[in-house]
Amino acid sequence: RFSATMVLLDSDGFLTQLTRMLEKSREKGVVYVTMKRYAGPEAKKGGAVDPADCRCLVRAVLGNGKVSTMIAAKDHRRFMKSYANIMKVSLDSLKKKERRRAEKKKAGVA
Repeated sequence: RFSATMVLLDSDGFLTQLTRMLEKSREKGVVYVTMKRYAGPEAKKGGAVDPADCRCLVRAVLGNGKVSTMIAAKDHRRFMKSYANIMKVSLDSLKKKERRRAEKKKAGVA
């Protein structure tokens, strides 16, 4: 069960929860995943921030369930590979987009 408040997890825990959310959304629901650069409180104060110190804030939302994680720049590549594999496996149930132009041409020719 996912909590209604935002839960900050480590990267592996986040990927596990994301997989559960995607499995749950197969029957009904939509999972929203957002990624955003996070430079910390120094950036809000207008201070200079080293790009190596920046992190990536990743959030996933399914209904009231929300999970998030912070990815350091050095761990970004490993996280994105794992994330891509999860998405490839989980997005096989997408519906094909209807092609209305093809239907109109067939109707016009027949």
